[in-house]
Amino acid sequence: MAGALRPVVLLMLFASLLFVIDGLFDGVYPGGPAWFTGRYENLAEIAYIFAILNTVVAVMVARGSERSLQSRIALSVFFIIERPLTAFILGPKPIESVVTHFATAGVELVILVTALRVWRLGHSLASGDVDMLFSLETPVPAAPPDEAVAAERSTRRASGAITARNAWLIGGITLLLAIVLVADGAYEGFVPGGREWSTSGDGLGWLVYLFAAVALIVAARAVHGRRLAMRALIAVALILFEQDPIALGLHAVAAFVSLALALATASAIRGGPAPEQASVPTLEAA
Repeated sequence: MAGALRPVVLLMLFASLLFVIDGLFDGVYPGGPAWFTGRYENLAEIAYIFAILNTVVAVMVARGSERSLQSRIALSVFFIIERPLTAFILGPKPIESVVTHFATAGVELVILVTALRVWRLGHSLASGDVDMLFSLETPVPAAPPDEAVAAERSTRRASGAITARNAWLIGGITLLLAIVLVADGAYEGFVPGGREWSTSGDGLGWLVYLFAAVALIVAARAVHGRRLAMRALIAVALILFEQDPIALGLHAVAAFVSLALALATASAIRGGPAPEQASVPTLEAA
């Protein structure tokens, strides 16, 4: 259960970061154009409250609170509706802010789907303490051998889980790729107060942030062995690998990392599900 819950917590922390970034893009910082000046009806500041609330709930979920997980599912539904709406109804916003709103809504959708899956998985297992089962820190009591083997096999057949090594490899390379893309965007000047964000010409450099968010969202599913997500991750990596060098300031590093991600994901697909432990005693053991 801890392995299934960990991506939810990481995505929640990533969503908190997006809330903070959105506040900065809206100009909500000391001396900024929307720092309690009445702009956006003083509602843009609520992004920081969402970030704090989201982080607190993430910590509680990581500690094994089932009620916190249920609350986070409800919050995801709220944010999926609220983020796109507040991108427009409060007045004209910079395009970078609008993109961040929709990226946050996309992350929230992934959180909702993953959290529901974890919650249903937890209730499908026999356990006297559901909070202990959800906890990332508390060891879960082992099920009887026959039941444990049967549950493990059915879970692997249903999810097509890949080996832990491949999962860590895909996740680590994707995180490195996202860091390189964000660094590239900052280096090119696509930061608050920097270059103008637009939908044409040299103002398209902000798309690296979108690619970073998409890569992380898809990888969150790919590390569980989801074939569709893994193929989508390969497609994203190849798109980044083939980008025009002018579009990526750190194109050399990004290209190599993208190629490594595509190869690692393809290798995981070829490798198939994690091998099952034999349940029949060997001759030596006999």
